[in-house]
Amino acid sequence: MRENTLTLRTMGIPLIRGRFFTLEDTTKSPCVVAIDDVFARTYFEHSDPLGQTITMGFSPTPPCQIVGVVGHVRIQGLSEPATTIRNQLYFPLYQDPDQWVADNYRGLSVVVRTPLNIAAVMPEIKAAVYKAGGDQPVYDVSTMQAIVAASMSVQRFPMMLFGAFATLALLLAAVGVYGVFSYSVTQRVPELGIRMALGANPRDVLRMIIVEGVDLALIGVVTGTSIAVIVAQVLPSFSRLLYGIKATDPLTLAVTSLVLMSTVIVACYIPARRAANLDPMITLRNE
Repeated sequence: MRENTLTLRTMGIPLIRGRFFTLEDTTKSPCVVAIDDVFARTYFEHSDPLGQTITMGFSPTPPCQIVGVVGHVRIQGLSEPATTIRNQLYFPLYQDPDQWVADNYRGLSVVVRTPLNIAAVMPEIKAAVYKAGGDQPVYDVSTMQAIVAASMSVQRFPMMLFGAFATLALLLAAVGVYGVFSYSVTQRVPELGIRMALGANPRDVLRMIIVEGVDLALIGVVTGTSIAVIVAQVLPSFSRLLYGIKATDPLTLAVTSLVLMSTVIVACYIPARRAANLDPMITLRNE
């Protein structure tokens, strides 16, 4: 018995347990099905689904035995919310009587995995389809990249908009931090002159001003992160805007905090550098 996992490999679906369909699974053999891991967790949480039987109204030979468990597929697109995930079941077409195929599978899709360009393989695919049935039309040809991009089209514009606003907010924050610390350094010129006259070197002054900025930024980052976590719990719908990333993803929060801290350090460095280059004698004389 040869196991036919070509379909799973083509679609990138993992086989978790058991087996997938074989060429021996035909109308003359016992009915078999494969289920996804969501189906297994929902109905077989405390038992082994392999070997269990399921009765299906469309099956010619019920009940059907579960022979494998595969990974879940987001059939509605990558934007499919977690609240609408449906159990999935796979049935081998070789076990469908011929008279059922024409009625049940009028919109059949063929998936091909190849490293070649689509223009190079389409003539061969059409030739294979026409060889099986000359009256079968081949239409709506798309790459998987295009299908994935289309499934995320609803999220793309909001994410571009949020990204633009986030970039603008980051620039405004950098300008604001620079302005505040530039004004603070100007107001503290006498103090800095006295410090340097008493022996503080330019590096000490530079470090002192940057550390003050980092301390304030840490307070802001901790406060903002806490608010973000709270908002993510109150408004979970925003989590769907990013596929595969939770609103409270630790790595995302860490990278965001690092970017904000880096922005503050850069914004503080210019006025801190200017303060470190002050001549204490000229400063005190002017005062």
